[in-house]
Amino acid sequence: MKALSSVRTSTLALVIIAVTIGSFLAWRQLISPQGAGQQQASIPTIERSTRPIVLITIDTTRADRLEPYGSKDVKTPVMAELAQAGILFENARAVSPITLVSHASILSGRYPFEHGIRNNGIHYANDDLETLSEVLSAEGYHTAAFVSAAVLEARYGLDQGFDVYDDDLSNRRNTSPRMVADRPAEVTIDAAMEWLDRVPAQENYFLWVHLYDPHATYSPPPPYRDIYRDRLYDGEVAYMDTQIGRLLEHPRIAPGQRDEPVVALIADHGESLGEHGERTHAILAYDSTLHIPFIMRVPGGPEGLRIKQPVGQVDVKPTLMSLVGLEPQIEDGPLSPRDLSPLFEPGSASSEPKSYYSETFLPYYTYGWGKLRVLQRGRWKYISAPESELYDLARDPRELSNLKEKEPNLAHDLRRDLNEWVIAAEGDTEASLTLNSEEQSKLRSLGYLSIGSGQVQRDGPRPNPMTMIHDHVDMEHARALLGDRLYEQARAKLEGVIERDPGNLAALIEMVRALEGLGEIDRAINMADRALALDPKYVQTYLHMARLEAQRKELERALELLTIAEGLDPNHVTLGTTKVGYLRRLRRRQEANEALLQLFAKHPDEPQVLVLYAHTLEVPKGELVSAEKHLRQAYALNPYLEQAGLYLGLLLERTGRTPEAKDVYQASLQRNPDSHQLHGAMGQLLAREHDLSRAESHLRESLRLANNPRPEIYSSLGGVLAERGRFEDAIREYDRALQIQPGHAGTRNNAAIAYYRSGRPEEAHQLLTELVEDRPGHADAHNNLAVIAIDHQDWEAVVQHSKRAIDIAPGVVEAWNNLAVGEEELDNYAGAAKAYERALALAPDYWQARYNFGLLLLKTDDLQGAAAMFNEVLGRAPAHPGTHLALAELYAGPLEDPERAKIHWNAVLNHAPNHPRREEIIRKIGAR
Repeated sequence: MKALSSVRTSTLALVIIAVTIGSFLAWRQLISPQGAGQQQASIPTIERSTRPIVLITIDTTRADRLEPYGSKDVKTPVMAELAQAGILFENARAVSPITLVSHASILSGRYPFEHGIRNNGIHYANDDLETLSEVLSAEGYHTAAFVSAAVLEARYGLDQGFDVYDDDLSNRRNTSPRMVADRPAEVTIDAAMEWLDRVPAQENYFLWVHLYDPHATYSPPPPYRDIYRDRLYDGEVAYMDTQIGRLLEHPRIAPGQRDEPVVALIADHGESLGEHGERTHAILAYDSTLHIPFIMRVPGGPEGLRIKQPVGQVDVKPTLMSLVGLEPQIEDGPLSPRDLSPLFEPGSASSEPKSYYSETFLPYYTYGWGKLRVLQRGRWKYISAPESELYDLARDPRELSNLKEKEPNLAHDLRRDLNEWVIAAEGDTEASLTLNSEEQSKLRSLGYLSIGSGQVQRDGPRPNPMTMIHDHVDMEHARALLGDRLYEQARAKLEGVIERDPGNLAALIEMVRALEGLGEIDRAINMADRALALDPKYVQTYLHMARLEAQRKELERALELLTIAEGLDPNHVTLGTTKVGYLRRLRRRQEANEALLQLFAKHPDEPQVLVLYAHTLEVPKGELVSAEKHLRQAYALNPYLEQAGLYLGLLLERTGRTPEAKDVYQASLQRNPDSHQLHGAMGQLLAREHDLSRAESHLRESLRLANNPRPEIYSSLGGVLAERGRFEDAIREYDRALQIQPGHAGTRNNAAIAYYRSGRPEEAHQLLTELVEDRPGHADAHNNLAVIAIDHQDWEAVVQHSKRAIDIAPGVVEAWNNLAVGEEELDNYAGAAKAYERALALAPDYWQARYNFGLLLLKTDDLQGAAAMFNEVLGRAPAHPGTHLALAELYAGPLEDPERAKIHWNAVLNHAPNHPRREEIIRKIGAR
């Protein structure tokens, strides 16, 4: 009676400052006459004194959604109280409906044509741009900024002059559905208040806090998502208001203290919410996005003052400087910023309406459409566009009646001034920034990123964004569909856009992505060719084409395309990392390593490069400590980088830190839920831990998400299914793996195991025989052939295959057990005993070999030795019926211990109620 060794499966693994505060003089309380520029209120004469400043910028916030601006539907009591305690500007203007552009103007007091930032993600602030933080830092202020979205990361240059610039969107970030990395107001304000707690008492500080919450996609937390369940944007605004309240209650900010700060709250831009056909912002230049809330609270200053005159974001810097006793440094000019504090004084209404400029160039950068420029003077607003527009905002605040034809002279004057003051003054001020492909993808998903090199040529005039808005909406829908991997639906949307606007480079590029997702690689390459014809200097198109050619296994052609792109942008990181990958696939390892070393020397702090360097060069050399350091550095720099989490997790697994690896995979999956690689790695780890249900879920998700699933994932899923007893399902997964990689030895071996365990030993034997013919050095296959030979009682074959497996891999404990079984059946008891002893020396807990050894000792009449061996088995497998049965027969027979025999007879029935000898055992128990 022999217990056969369990078939051994292959391991499921991935191949793989001190300023003294002056005295604060009381403000003289006067009553102002009612004037054109402001509402009657109690207005003091201002005494300027050095004091702290708090600047709160609220992203994507419409004025008409706030209580102090008349909203009845959205509860914003904090901002209402702030306005009641200070000054509200009824007609504040944004310079642009784009986050980075507007913030650059708020902090610098300069217009976009002066500071050079015209779009998110591609431009940055030059060092020669003087910001409010730099001015205040030079005056001894402690300075700190806490921003909530990746579009304001330090790389874009607004960190100038800040002692602390907190753009950390990872460590304490709640999970967000938005593509652009951001953190909720609560997290940002927690960080800001922690910094405030550390600022020395009575010392001046400048604190800038940026909140991003009302940005699409709208997803307020409870209870706001319940209160505003059908108006989630409003819920975001209400949630943000409560968080602003937390900040304003901080002891260093709350009213009444000796060093109470000036507080300024202003939006970067608004949100269209469907007006003029625009769902969000950045494409059009109407007041739904350019009219913004702006509220100030000045210690001891006017309360409940409402100023009707137009003001602008460029006025923030000089006004705040003036209020703390600094020279505003304003240059004379028709569009120069101004100190708004004189508007707080009696009789301050201006006889001449001030002009303000706004723009959006995103339609130009993204779609090749016309640029939109705006000049507003008093009630009149002129939009310079391919088809210009003129509006009387006093009579037509929603800009529904274009008066360009009715007021041609006024339109002429505003167009002339716009040309003289702005367009003629524009120079080559844009400072461009290179982003990697992942960063471009995230920004492009919100329509923020330019598409093309900026040199797209069109036949005829550029389209008017205001008449093309429906195509933009279709593009937004298409991008969302692409993000959800609904490629066919995305293609349908994009085909309509391309038919109406064949020169739309962005639509062509997105169509490339859709066709690639559908597996139509040849058509995708043709579409990319059309894109290159429009803009032969756009690097991203070359990257797309190279990837497509690689999928056609045309790696030399892919390298040619990357070389052309490198000539256009030698510092493009993704070009470099992609090139290294293709060289390695071509087995040109020396070239690949040299290219990687050069890339690492040029970009030592770039996360993509750190990951590639660690995984490609250091791990294969066994330099695991250094590799882990670089992978952790990359992961800290960009925890959203899929490969950083993947390879760090694999390294942790390799060094035996499985719980840490699991934590890294889980955190990375929260940030990258569509990563088939991370799901695959997590599934394989869970399979190794025998957490089979969760392993199956992750492996199936990996297969669902991958355009070209890897055979090892099919094979791993097959192993999980086999372990769960679903052998036919397992065989199907193994067959899928073998269709992709027919010669894969591990898959063939595991498929044979599934055949064997599903009762099909002949098919298992054929697979294994073919495998050892192809791969004579495959130890697992030889060992499994030995198991099948045991079934057929071909003992010579058992010994032959077991010895071969041991010759190849002496540590395969199951092979020693199988060898012992074969030798025993061939009556070589001494050889069998040595084989069992070797198996137990390798794996003392391998109770199957211990049990078989006990049977051998019975056969050689070593009864005490057999009993001792069986009792040791029960110490490791206490519910094994065969061992209890063997001990029962020993104690009932030659060892003569009836009571112990009865205990083991009962144990047999307890652990195997349907045991074949049940009736016999019951009789024996009864007889005793």
